[in-house]
Amino acid sequence: MRVGILIYTNKSGDFTAQNVTLRNLIAYAWQIKEFQTVGGPKWLDSDHYDVLAKPPHDGAASDADNHLRMRALLADRFQLAVHADTRELPVYALVVAKNGPHLAPAKSGDERKGIEARRGQINCRAVSMKRFAEWGLAPRLDSIVLDKTGLEGEFDFTLQYADDSPPKPGAEPPPPPDPSPPDLPSALQQQLGLKLETQKAPVEVIVVDRAEKASAN
Repeated sequence: MRVGILIYTNKSGDFTAQNVTLRNLIAYAWQIKEFQTVGGPKWLDSDHYDVLAKPPHDGAASDADNHLRMRALLADRFQLAVHADTRELPVYALVVAKNGPHLAPAKSGDERKGIEARRGQINCRAVSMKRFAEWGLAPRLDSIVLDKTGLEGEFDFTLQYADDSPPKPGAEPPPPPDPSPPDLPSALQQQLGLKLETQKAPVEVIVVDRAEKASAN
């Protein structure tokens, strides 16, 4: 399977995309998940490209500038035309499991806050359920995850699960895995007393009205 790699260097302002599809680039330009792009030709997912974009001036560019420049590049090279819409799409809802949550309130005074994720493990310190759903689970599930637990406050916890995804290029080899870790949904229920339910919800999407194969440099 071909894997797309996106690299953006703030120091130089250069944007490099290697072996990516137009769907990859649209997701980057509009800061959405790939499934939030609808419509368009079949080659949206099959044709792969390498992109090197340099800013028109010296110095660093902000992320917002880079996203806007990517939109302009796609309009120029792919004749891309899109519009925003809202569609009912399947999403995950994070809810409390039958036997209740197994979560410890965050320790007061602990300076370590936030989410640290590695292969097969998510460490959370002083993290709300909303943040855990959006930043801890959604990237791993490649889907929108809504917090419907009703749990207020912040929590400390570690979630360990089976992760069979390949390591990112250049990443250090992962440590030997637990011989029998549960998958992510099972780990959520066993370790945290939470579960995922599939629901439908209004989701913002980008509709592709027009796209042509990229012009030459």
